[in-house]
Amino acid sequence: MTVASFLLILFDAERREVRRAALAYVIMMHVGFALLLIGFVRLDSVCGSADFALLGEYFRTQPALPLFVVFLAGFGMKAGMFPMHVWLPEAHPAAPSHVSALMSGVMIKTGVYGILRVTAQIADLPTLRTAGLILLVAGIVTGLWGVILAAAQNDVKRLLAYSSIENIGIVLIGLGIAALGKSSGNQLAAICGLSGALLHTLNHSLFKSLLFFGAGNILSQTHTTSLDALGGLGRHMPVTGLLFLAGTTAICALPPLNGFVSELLIYLGMLDGIASGSDVLASAAGLAALALIGGVVILAFTKLYGTVFLGAPRTHEVAEASEVDNFRIAAMALPLAGILFIGLFPQTAVSAVTRAAGFFIHHPADAADYLLSPTLAAVSRTAWLLILVVGLLAWLRSRALRTRKVTDSATWGCGFTSPNVRMQYSGESYSEGLQSIATSLTQNSGEGGAVGKGEIFPAAHNFDIRHKDRFDKLFAAWWVELLRVINKRAMRLRTGKINHYVLFALAFLVLIFLLSIFNLI
Repeated sequence: MTVASFLLILFDAERREVRRAALAYVIMMHVGFALLLIGFVRLDSVCGSADFALLGEYFRTQPALPLFVVFLAGFGMKAGMFPMHVWLPEAHPAAPSHVSALMSGVMIKTGVYGILRVTAQIADLPTLRTAGLILLVAGIVTGLWGVILAAAQNDVKRLLAYSSIENIGIVLIGLGIAALGKSSGNQLAAICGLSGALLHTLNHSLFKSLLFFGAGNILSQTHTTSLDALGGLGRHMPVTGLLFLAGTTAICALPPLNGFVSELLIYLGMLDGIASGSDVLASAAGLAALALIGGVVILAFTKLYGTVFLGAPRTHEVAEASEVDNFRIAAMALPLAGILFIGLFPQTAVSAVTRAAGFFIHHPADAADYLLSPTLAAVSRTAWLLILVVGLLAWLRSRALRTRKVTDSATWGCGFTSPNVRMQYSGESYSEGLQSIATSLTQNSGEGGAVGKGEIFPAAHNFDIRHKDRFDKLFAAWWVELLRVINKRAMRLRTGKINHYVLFALAFLVLIFLLSIFNLI
């Protein structure tokens, strides 16, 4: 998986930032692999096999938390969990958009799968409770960090990449609530938490694939993904804009789409944890964090959609853009079908994930469906009612306009008669308030300078700023220095003399011969 993804990220290898992102990805993935190798070797040394099924035996006879933390770090590296997430916002924007859709929608979920398989084998309830608290805290920090950094980004694909980190945080919150519910005997909280986490894993693969395909359409038609160079694409790419709007609505967890259903289940699990008195503080913390994440998500994606598709084009490439072909429209429409199905028929989707969750909760699927069916039926009725109301209003509007003459004119500018395309929100100005709060989380770099407060009649300015994760430098510094040292040492062997290279080959053959004699290979 790592090698295949590495080669796909390197598709545009002529660019230096792409090579750096691919190198960071392959190194961080091998660090995660080393952690998983440690965990499975330890399991094999105690139980005689590295099978997932033997984790239960290991946890019954050995201290569980050290091995759990090793596996959590290893699989968390694959999933993009904080603070091991730094490869993700670099690799996803560097890869082609359809590859980014595959990496974000499918690949990082293998890490979630591994975390769930390990957690499900913990039978000791106090240990499971501690593991649940670890997962909940990791989910809260990952979700908040990801969404705040997403709202600060001024590039479409980097914003979507940080949003993937945020959604992994939501999934971990659900897993943490499920573990806490199971450890305290609260079956409803466990069912809601795990069902919400599993369903959100599926939901994220749908709406994030749609959004990355949309980003690819934007890039192919405008040759840029910079928010500050886009604008007004809703007129030039109306179908892409409409489908992208559906994806942003789904990722903001708004009804009647799928993101609302999965996050509602996680909310229900936390509310039941508070109501039952079993995990009041932990559930309340998760509830507050998920609500805050949801608020900042709306900020991030109204910024993304509004800056890209609304307003006026900022460059002639955007002004001359046209709609993409039907195949690329179909690539966005296929995930939308799943988004609508889960949002409008939540009972069917939740019934499937509760059956899948049975191996962890040990609760009959029929009983879980019985507990959740009244709420899900109400969600379905509300979704259909919302569609009916919107459709009725659209029909009434079209009927009322049949007898009226409709003309287009410039938007009223409060008496100002000389507006231009620079007099509209940019990505930077839209989220300036949040960025002023989150300055300690980012390291900023840019070109040019902003308009000074004393400039009554400003001269021409060129201002571009990029917000990078502070943890990127922390995690990247060591491997950059390591590669420099290895390269310096390896250069000593590059003498340019053929006889030296023949000598190296002979020495290698002698080493293989000696190792085979002593049965070491």
